[in-house]
Amino acid sequence: MKHINLRNIKLVDELMSFCYKYGAKKININIENTDNKVIIDLKAYIEHISEKTLEILNTLLSAPRCREMEEYYWNLSGDDDTDTELTLVGMMSDEAEINYNPDTKLLKITLKRMF
Repeated sequence: MKHINLRNIKLVDELMSFCYKYGAKKININIENTDNKVIIDLKAYIEHISEKTLEILNTLLSAPRCREMEEYYWNLSGDDDTDTELTLVGMMSDEAEINYNPDTKLLKITLKRMF
């Protein structure tokens, strides 16, 4: 698969855009590359994020992976100011896990991409 690192950068860019949109003051990102997968862990401190927003985020990031769409559309994400392309992020990922702790204000997003 071509452009793996560039695609990972696009995914992280979209996740960061989402976090900034909801007022994140601190974002930590860890990317682990292995022979057969990439794991992207993002932690963001967000004062308040609604349950509805978390449900929508979960739905978008849990979209089934679609390699054909990924090949065609990956380079289009992040190119406009209208909104984040989280559906595309979901279609480029094999697994997504989202957790928010309202006490610590910590949003955790983990994406896994298999090769």
